[in-house]
Formats: sequence, structure tokens, C-alpha cells
Amino acid sequence: MSQVHPELQSDNNHQPSGLFAKALKTNNKTIWLFLLINFTVTVLHTIQAFNIHGRFESLWHIYYATSYLAICVSLIFNRKSYDEFISYFEREIGAYMSNDYIRKYIAKNRTLITIGYPYILTIYIIYGAYNTIVIYQQSQSYYRLIIQVFWNLFRTIIYLNHYVIIQFITECCLHAQVCFKIVEDQVESLKMSDSSLNFEEMQKIRQLYDVAIGKTRKLDSLLFWVLPVYYFTCIGTFQLNLIFIIYEYKPINLMLMVREVFALILLTFHIANINRLANEAFNQVYSLSYKVESIEMQNEMRFFFTRIRRGNVGLTILKIVLITPAFVTSFGTLLLTIALSIPTISREIEFKA
Repeated sequence: MSQVHPELQSDNNHQPSGLFAKALKTNNKTIWLFLLINFTVTVLHTIQAFNIHGRFESLWHIYYATSYLAICVSLIFNRKSYDEFISYFEREIGAYMSNDYIRKYIAKNRTLITIGYPYILTIYIIYGAYNTIVIYQQSQSYYRLIIQVFWNLFRTIIYLNHYVIIQFITECCLHAQVCFKIVEDQVESLKMSDSSLNFEEMQKIRQLYDVAIGKTRKLDSLLFWVLPVYYFTCIGTFQLNLIFIIYEYKPINLMLMVREVFALILLTFHIANINRLANEAFNQVYSLSYKVESIEMQNEMRFFFTRIRRGNVGLTILKIVLITPAFVTSFGTLLLTIALSIPTISREIEFKA
């Protein structure tokens, strides 16, 4: 850990690097068109597979596919908000990317995010293999077998587009987290220094904290409609597939439930981590208070503490509910309670029927 000054050359390593992020940054209409076609094909496939005997399930699948298409279109139309989010104090933040501590943090989290692709791909391949075997056993036709293999491969590719959106949101959250990690690193370097605190350095760190808050607010504006739509869709799909598994087990329902749980945990962790890192700065800054000597530095520390203690930094749902670790724990407990109560409720309904 070391003090780094913004005069140094900027590094863009901390910017979101996924397919969707690159398309927004470079204004690449080819990638936009490719993703929009993929999402549209998914919607058309769910409409074509509509089953009158399972109307609710079919309608939900149509809604699920349409919601991701709507999120994709919304983000493309709001690309100016994305540019504002990325470019906000970009040079000042990029100057700290030569720090090994920050680079390792980015690399570790980006690897975990990227693992989602082979993980979800494996789930689809396993289901595709199972589905192909079942079709062949029913038809005993090699022609149907070949058609089914190619169809499952095609369906696997187009359904991976959902994770493109998850990766984009998660990497945006990582970009905001990096700003708070820079603050943490700079405070730690001051704490380890043998010299007394310098007013200019302390003020620079407080300004970095304000930049991190500004980044988070711009990201919150970008995802204003995206997060509520995603959470409603993801949680609804999880609960629906859990009900189907209880009533009539099918591998497809288990696959979809596992997919949603993985994406939900990954995304929620990175969203709540922004608030955690913002609040963690209090203890880090407090550890510097023992080195304060002048009245000027005491006032600077007091301003810093006052801002951190407000605890209102993070992403929100419609700017109403702040997503914090405590909120995630409470909401997760509620979802688990509902999930565990479903078998009891279903038995009560069957008994009364």
C-alpha cells in the first residue's frame, strides 16, 4: 500500500469490461443488434412454447424473457447515464490503478464474475443432454436426435445473454466498490506512515470518498428501473420453480431455480458490498484520530466522520429502499420463510380440496 498521486498516468483497468459494457462505451451497434436479436428470439421462443394447460407458467416465461429485453433496451437508451457514471472523475480514479492492492481486488472479483459463464453453460449443457436422451428414447429417431442436439446448443447460446446483463450490473458495482477500496488503501498508508498527518493528504482522501459517493449515486440513477424489474423477475422465478418442484419435479425447474439463485447471490453481494465498504471507512478513519494534533486536522476528521455516519451510501430500489447487508439479511430470511412454508400451504390446500 502506498500513496499515489493523480498526476500519474491514468489506467482504465477498473472500468467494466464485459460485452455489454464495451458495446455501450464504444457505441458498437453491431453488438447491440446481436444482443437485441438474442433477447427477441428468446421472447418469440417463449411465446411459441405457450401452453394453454399451463397458462400461468407460460405467461411468466414470456414475462421473464420480455423483462430482460426491456432491461437491455433501457440500458441502451440510457447510455449517456452510463457514460456519466464512468467518466465521473475518471482520470483521478484511474491514476490509482497502478496500486497492486487495487488491481488484485479487481482481478479477484472479475474472475469470480466471469466464472458465471462456464457455471451457467454447464447447467444448460447438462439439461440439454438429459433432454436429448429423453427425446431419443421417445422417438428412436436419429434425425430427431440430431435436430434436438443443435436446438439445445442454439438455445444454450441465446439463453446465456441473460448473464451478459448480470455481468454488466455486477461489474458496474465493482467499479463503484473500487473507489471505496482506494479510500481504504490511502487511509491504511497514512496509518502505517511514521510521519504526522498532513492536512492536504487527509483532505484529498475525503475528496476521494465524496467522489466514490458521487459514482454510486450516478450508478443508482442508471439502474433506477433495472434493479426493481430484475429483483421482481428473479425472485418470482425462484419461488415459481420451487412450487413446481414441490408439486411435480422436473429437471428444467431445478435448473432454472439454481440459475436464479446463483445470479441473485452474486449480484446482491456486490450491491450490498458498496454500502458495507462505505460504512467500513468509519473504523479506518477513526484509527487515524490518534495521530491528529492540530485543530485544523480535528475539524477535517470531524467533517469526515459526520459524512460517513450518515450511512446512506449505496444502491436503492426506486430510491426508496437502501440495499444494505442488514436489509439483504432480513429480506433473505423472509424469502427463506416463504419458501419453507410452501409445502405446508400446499398440503393445507390439498386437504381442504
